[in-house]
Amino acid sequence: MAAVLAVALWLMIISILDIRTRKIPIWLLIAGGVCVTPALAAQWSRGVGGCVDILKGMLPGVLLLGMGLGTKKVGYGDGVVMLFLGMALGGGKSWMLLGISLFLTAGVSLVLLALRKAGGKTTIPYLPFLTAAWILTIIG
Repeated sequence: MAAVLAVALWLMIISILDIRTRKIPIWLLIAGGVCVTPALAAQWSRGVGGCVDILKGMLPGVLLLGMGLGTKKVGYGDGVVMLFLGMALGGGKSWMLLGISLFLTAGVSLVLLALRKAGGKTTIPYLPFLTAAWILTIIG
């Protein structure tokens, strides 16, 4: 439980930075890896995930990193964070996390477009939605 709270706190901190600066310092990404390690160890101690499940969990992060490399419209930090979270959650839940976060992003984007507060080229930070999805995934 402490590891889940540490990850949630880390996500909240980097979400605030993502909103304010659109950049995440490398040292905070490394801190995230440290926060995720106990969650990963807890998962192994329960016998829930093996190496294959962890690799499946990393796929959404690899997808985001690939999109960042290919299109330059997705930040590398988003992909690294999703990679860490996928390692902690495993295969099925990491895809659910990605889906929920993209659904939340799309919903807010539609509202902003409808209210004419954003245009088609407006960028919005992704990590706050990933944080909300993490909380919803862990609670549910």
